[in-house]
Amino acid sequence: MKKISACPSWLKLSEDRRSFIFVPEKAEIVREIFELSIGGLGSYAIADRLNRKGVPPFGPSPTWDHTTIDGMLRSRATIGEYQPKSWAGGTKKGVPVGAPISNYYPVVIDETTFQAAQAARRRHLATGRGRKGNNIRNLFTGLTTCAYCGGPVKFHSNGESKSLICAQVIEDAGCIRAAWSYRNFEASVLSFLAHPALMERAKGNCREVLSELAARIKQLHQPETYDLRLEIMSLLKKAIAELKIASSGETPTPTLAGALVRRDNPERFFELALSDGRTYVGIPTL
Repeated sequence: MKKISACPSWLKLSEDRRSFIFVPEKAEIVREIFELSIGGLGSYAIADRLNRKGVPPFGPSPTWDHTTIDGMLRSRATIGEYQPKSWAGGTKKGVPVGAPISNYYPVVIDETTFQAAQAARRRHLATGRGRKGNNIRNLFTGLTTCAYCGGPVKFHSNGESKSLICAQVIEDAGCIRAAWSYRNFEASVLSFLAHPALMERAKGNCREVLSELAARIKQLHQPETYDLRLEIMSLLKKAIAELKIASSGETPTPTLAGALVRRDNPERFFELALSDGRTYVGIPTL
């Protein structure tokens, strides 16, 4: 069956007009935009990053803007869906006609990634925390889970105190009332991942990602680290399959609801599973 000529900007029509094919460099930009959104960046910050990197915009506009980013993140064409529309009456956006057609376009991201980006967008809209500035506070957004209840572990800021805490604790819904100071956690995990012995044991693409990650970690002493931290955040998502935090050690003492959240238990540790399937246990740096 021949396809319509109109298609998303990261695709083009094949010569026989029977299929769509990727424009490789544009498809990679789409994937990066979704990764950045899932990592906690708002549409303004994503557009700013692309503009500063000199990435050519897809449309006629000379620059990227937040509306273009939002539209791409919402577009189900990224997961292969096509919605037929009627343009009768001079409408600019078109009126949907019939049910969407699945698998019409090649899939540029998978369904899991798409849904994770929608959840991130909802969080941004609800809290106003989609980052617009030059501060990447948490490199591990979306990666950390609680070793005790299995729920997400979130970044929590209380004045100068910045920690990773189980979401159940933040919401006063149970679990162990313990926290890990963010700065120490970041230093501990990055130091662990940059160790040469870990890289030597890694397999396949995971080894390449760890090598690139280690090189970026060594550059963190530089004064301008915004783009560098974004790159590290992206590499962490490629290298890590699972990251569990046991902020109160292996055998935590049950705590009462409303009790003080205690930070940096000396017995704390993290369990890390890499993308190659290997698992490790790490302890805090001094």
